[in-house]
This record gives sequence, structure tokens and C-alpha cells, in this order.
Amino acid sequence: MRKLSVSIGRVLLWPFPDSVYLRLGYRIFFGTWPDYRHPRSFNEHIHEYMLRCRDPMLRIPADKIESRHYIAARVGADVLVPLLGVWNRPEDVPLSELPRPLVLKPTAASGLVLIVRAEDELDEDEVRDRMRCWLRRCYSHVNREWCYRGVPRRLMAETLLSDDHGGLPPDYKAYVIGGKVRFLQVDRGRFDQHTRNVYDPQWNPLPARWTLQKHELDPRPACLSRMIELAETLAEPFEFLRVDYYVIGEQLYIGELTNYPGAGFERFIPSEYAWEIGKFWTGRPRSKDR
Repeated sequence: MRKLSVSIGRVLLWPFPDSVYLRLGYRIFFGTWPDYRHPRSFNEHIHEYMLRCRDPMLRIPADKIESRHYIAARVGADVLVPLLGVWNRPEDVPLSELPRPLVLKPTAASGLVLIVRAEDELDEDEVRDRMRCWLRRCYSHVNREWCYRGVPRRLMAETLLSDDHGGLPPDYKAYVIGGKVRFLQVDRGRFDQHTRNVYDPQWNPLPARWTLQKHELDPRPACLSRMIELAETLAEPFEFLRVDYYVIGEQLYIGELTNYPGAGFERFIPSEYAWEIGKFWTGRPRSKDR
């Protein structure tokens, strides 16, 4: 139901300029009007950042291939998920030859993936049709995410990472605001019963939910300090950055980098907690009235 209402809202708001689109979207989603001139909540800050900042560096997280180069240069290639290939056209992807299990995804988008396991039977025509749809979709228009504007749209495949039981590992995500990790989230069951926990940098559970229902408490990762160190190193040139991880045994992998989580439409419950997180966003240039 939420996805349907979001899709309808996007269609209705499509003709409006970015600032109006985001204001109306904020009002519909959160039930209040945002103040982008004097942002206070985390969501207001994300939207204000989307409207104001035109630093070319933002295109690095938006391009999954460029972000791999950036990660390798800044913290080392050992944390990258193995890459199987990059292609410009669906016709060029050698689906029958790629080693499985694997993940197919577009290089300039968010949330679009196709998991291919060893036992899966693929309809290659159907898969290529899906990839064509991916390449037609411009994410700078979907939620007015400027960072995707002008980024080449390609296709990529990576090795599918699995936990000890052959399932998908949890997603760890570190939020760096003003140079420091301010909170982390753990997502489980991303393609099934999606749940999420949020923690402070000392791994204490936050007294709030972040859009989704919670699951049982997650054990503190042995590599938590390295997660935080890498995230803060990668985020040094950025006002804000989210760094996504997987942990497989003792190996830490970085999945991707994100400029605008959920395009600013994730929800803290209770809503007042968005103001607590927003307090960390300081030192930004004062923007003009939006």
C-alpha cells in the first residue's frame, strides 16, 4: 500500500519543479510542511541538501562503478564485492556464461537488483527486457535526486554474498553527518520480511524505529570500529554520506555509497527523533529560500 501511494504521488507531482515537488511530497508523506530555509529534522536536511548542493563529488556515490574506484583509492580494494562485469547494453551481458550466484543491477539507480542463484532457470529475453527498463529510468527525475543527473547508465554484475546458511547477509549502513558516524542501521529480510534496527556508534539501540518494524537485537559486529573508521574516511569530502556494508565471516565488504537515503522519505518513529538526528547536521552554508 505504501509503495502504491508513493507511486501515485510521484505521478501527481511530476509536473512541478524540484523544490515544489519535494515540499508537496514532504507534506503528503510526513503531514507537515518542511522548512528548507532553516532545516531542523534529518529529513528536512536531506531535502535541503538535495536542492542546494551541486558538488560534482556527489556523482561518485551515484555511480556504482565510480564509487568502486573511489573506495579502492581511498581505503583499499580488499573491501569491494567481487565484480563480474560492466556493460553498456543488455545485449552485451553474457547471462549464460556468468558465474553464479550473482547479482545484476544498474549502475545509476537505487533498489533495483536481480538475484540469480545457481539453480535458477532464466528467461534471458525477460531478463534483458528488465535491464532495458532499468536503463530507461533516470533517477534524477524519480525523486529529484540531482546527483544522478548526467551519470552514465550501465549494467553490472557482482558475486552474490551469502551467510553461513546460504541466505542473504544482513545489510549494515553507517550514517556519517558532519564527518562522524551518528547512527547505524541493520536491515534483515530485505526481499522477504524486511525489518530494521538502528543503533548509536557504541551499538546501543536507539529509542526509535526507522520506517520499518524492528527485529531481535543484533550482536555487535566484531568489525564495528573498522566500519566506523572506513565510513568516516570515505565521507571526509562530503557533507553527508551513508556507507553500506556486508560482513561475511571475518571479511568486511562495502556494498555502496548513498547521498540521499530514501530521497529523504524515510520516517523516524516517533517523529521527534528526526529532530534529534538533525542536530548533528551543522556547519553547512546557509541556503537561499527554497
